[in-house]
Amino acid sequence: MRVAIVDDHPIFAAGLKQLLESDGRYEVKAVAQSGEEAQKAIDFNEVDVALVDVNMPGGGGIELLKAIKRQSKNCRVIMLTVEEDEETINRAMKEGAQGYILKQESPEHLLRAIQASMDGEILLSSHVYTRVVDRIRKTSPPEKEESIIYSKLTEREIEITRLIVQGKNNKQIAQELYISESTVKNHISNIMDKLSLKNRTELVTMAVREGMQ
Repeated sequence: MRVAIVDDHPIFAAGLKQLLESDGRYEVKAVAQSGEEAQKAIDFNEVDVALVDVNMPGGGGIELLKAIKRQSKNCRVIMLTVEEDEETINRAMKEGAQGYILKQESPEHLLRAIQASMDGEILLSSHVYTRVVDRIRKTSPPEKEESIIYSKLTEREIEITRLIVQGKNNKQIAQELYISESTVKNHISNIMDKLSLKNRTELVTMAVREGMQ
């Protein structure tokens, strides 16, 4: 899996590069220290996952995220940060980030986030996920109209949607429901098609608005 690292802290970037290459599944194609340098030096069409620091010189991580999405349809972007700034989280998710991970998380959590992004999932740090869901609940009280989710989805699809709202990834859902991960993926694909949604963030937003816990 081809990875690019964009971070203005050389020691952190070097440690991240060593972590990925020692895992054996990843090839670090490029390392840049700013958004501006990354846009000049990296062809993101040749990268599967970009790990991008949120706060950097040369335009910052969000601007680079937007530039990557303009350049490449297939490159996943995971934002890395030491902060839990709600406004920045919202902007990153709106612009299409596949993950938002705090740098103080364990290396295992970051590796899971990379793999999740390749599987079409969005993985957030637990603190970040809680804040995102809390914000949706505060700004979008449950709708009183007939539920779209309950009217369009099967019982199994509703069960999987509820687990997604709880922050479970595909592997955890499979274990909890005693089904395979590929079956989970098929169910999620059907859910997205039935509800005309693009990703898990949109699904969580809809589910929480409809009062799902």
